[in-house]
Amino acid sequence: MRVLLILFSIIILLNVGCKRPDRTLQNRPEIEEGSSTDKDRKARNTTRNEELDSKNNRNSVINDSSDKPLKGLSDLFQELQSEVFMIYAINELEEVSQGSGFFIATDIAVTNYHVLEGSKEAIITIAGNTFKILDILAISDTEQKDYVIFRTNYKTKDPLKIAKIKPLIGENIFAIGSPKGLTNSLTKGTISGFRDNHRIQIDATIDHGSSGGPLFNERGEVIGITTSGLGTGSELNFAVNIQALPYKKYVNN
Repeated sequence: MRVLLILFSIIILLNVGCKRPDRTLQNRPEIEEGSSTDKDRKARNTTRNEELDSKNNRNSVINDSSDKPLKGLSDLFQELQSEVFMIYAINELEEVSQGSGFFIATDIAVTNYHVLEGSKEAIITIAGNTFKILDILAISDTEQKDYVIFRTNYKTKDPLKIAKIKPLIGENIFAIGSPKGLTNSLTKGTISGFRDNHRIQIDATIDHGSSGGPLFNERGEVIGITTSGLGTGSELNFAVNIQALPYKKYVNN
């Protein structure tokens, strides 16, 4: 009888020791709000969301820039040409010389000094109409700058904008002028270099009668005044850097 009791006790002990714990989801310990495990999980989710937001923002910037291409050259020409005009200067001998000019403010324009040099009278023509040059506001007769800023009795609504960022060598440019009286002709090229005398070297053609016209960047902003070339049709031409002029007191852009 004693042996049976001992065996029965051993069997009970073995069953108790081998009982497996319940592994159902119901018996998993819950993660309390604010526990270290919960904070880690939230931190990982926050980091992941920030990475996705950053990626979306970068894609947005790329898409925004690609959705705003530069205007075509033909469109820019149609938009800007009305602000470029021909100048006729008459000297004491009644000899007439011709150049170009452009508006930088409502009634304020720019040309080269050498276009007006020695003249007793000067007029501008816009769309077949003639207007007077009233006042000379600023002038430089030096070879390095070669500009005149003047006021006219013509008032424009859309003066040209002046570039705020310096262009780089190799950038595309274009010019509008009236070579040999051919009103508002367009030439294009690239920037070949910058010289110490406030000159921008370009390979766009600048011929007689184009002097004083605007040189534009690809956004249609003025970067210079077309000034001279080494011979007719030369690929070695120059413009006065617009930043050499005291234009800021006259413009609002």
